[in-house]
Amino acid sequence: MARWLESGSLSNPFTRVVARGLGPLVSRSLARPLHTPSRGPREPRLLTVAVGGATLGGSGKTRVALACARELATLGANVVLVGHAYRASPLRARVVGPNDPLGEVGDEALVCARSLQDCARARVVVAATRQAAVDLALSLFPRVDVLVLDGPLQLAPEKATLSLLALDASAPWGAGTMIPAGDLRAPKEALLAEADSVVAVDALPVAVRVDGHLLELSSFVTKGATARIGLFTAIARPDRLERALRGAGLRFNAVVRAPDHGPLAPALAFRIAEAPVELWVATAKCAVHLEALSARARKSVAILEDRLHLTPDLIAKLHAAWTLRLCHVP
Repeated sequence: MARWLESGSLSNPFTRVVARGLGPLVSRSLARPLHTPSRGPREPRLLTVAVGGATLGGSGKTRVALACARELATLGANVVLVGHAYRASPLRARVVGPNDPLGEVGDEALVCARSLQDCARARVVVAATRQAAVDLALSLFPRVDVLVLDGPLQLAPEKATLSLLALDASAPWGAGTMIPAGDLRAPKEALLAEADSVVAVDALPVAVRVDGHLLELSSFVTKGATARIGLFTAIARPDRLERALRGAGLRFNAVVRAPDHGPLAPALAFRIAEAPVELWVATAKCAVHLEALSARARKSVAILEDRLHLTPDLIAKLHAAWTLRLCHVP
């Protein structure tokens, strides 16, 4: 469905009229309700960084949220990244560990927890609702300094300290129209009005991790020229990734696509087991779905890695927000 919306295949006079009618309603709902308890007059304020995406999947908002959480933690902030647990069923509000069950925490929260496991000042939490996750987050550490929220572009009734809009660098506005005619979450002007900064995310992988060794993508292409390689995806825009990898010179003996965030249905697991490949190529998010396969189906996996670098302007805004957190303390 996301691919049809992105391509504009569902755009016609009727869906465009519906999209225009829904525009004002959707625009008013961009600010998601969230309650955080008031702090004392002599306490540093709680910083909130809200990271939303312009389109229905494929914007790269989780990578932006993860990069912001890491940057703020390096400044000495106690940071909690509030994940979304799409396609998962958290039984309770929980801190996500690197080995937690995929079905309970979701693929992106699991990848974030693994990425931040070396960072003592950062945690990842999920729950059945965002408010429940935030309530747990605020109980962590002696005092939580920053909440990074993966999903909402803006908060209400109190606005986020910093609102970031993630855009895919190759297709920033998708089909250019809102659902149901296209894949925009809201009219472009409404998204930009709510955001303090726009972050372009280049989804092209630049390196591949194989058996613990990191290779530049060009080196991996050269070394794997004679290998039987398969591509496995569980993302919203698999076409973009496949085109980029083929453009870099990779050739695939098999391509298997699961739905965005999974699950990996038995039929897909069978295709993976029977595919004529020696090595699967997958993003870190996609690779977690391969971990649960049976020993017969499991094969080596090369993890694609991108390098999202926050712009100097955004880093300066994060640093300024952290530095100014004490300004209201007498």
